[in-house]
Amino acid sequence: MDADACYVSEGDYLSHRTRMMKHEAIILRVLGFETHIALPYTLCINYMQALEVFQHPSGKAVAKRAFEHLNTALLNPQLLYLTHQPPQLATAAIYLAARECSVKLPEDDWWEVFDTDRETLGFLVAAMVSMSDFALAEAKKWGSEGVPLTVERLEKELKLQEQMNGSN
Repeated sequence: MDADACYVSEGDYLSHRTRMMKHEAIILRVLGFETHIALPYTLCINYMQALEVFQHPSGKAVAKRAFEHLNTALLNPQLLYLTHQPPQLATAAIYLAARECSVKLPEDDWWEVFDTDRETLGFLVAAMVSMSDFALAEAKKWGSEGVPLTVERLEKELKLQEQMNGSN
């Protein structure tokens, strides 16, 4: 086989790749896949502006803490980002952050304006608060060794788990 027949210029490659990605997006859309991704971060800022949180001297601290809760929720074993909508996550993070920073929010059920009911808000707040306990339990579980981050340590841990499950 001739080597020139296998050569593709960078321009041709980029052109074909772009065309293929457009077609892939069309196929996914037709099949009903949601190709738009919504994250709660921008909603969180918008909601705090609507609630006039930034008018309070601790407004920046509330925003920082709310973003910390949203970031921590990514690691939650309850998979909050998969089970709840971005407006609900943003609302819960604001509620919890405002409570922790002693910033007063409106008296009425303000979270309902942001499509979050009281039950969902309570669940998400409890889940976000429980992350510190989960992190402490994991740190205690792994001890001074730390989480297995190499392939060798991970394989060793999986074999150990397999042996423990096999003996039960």
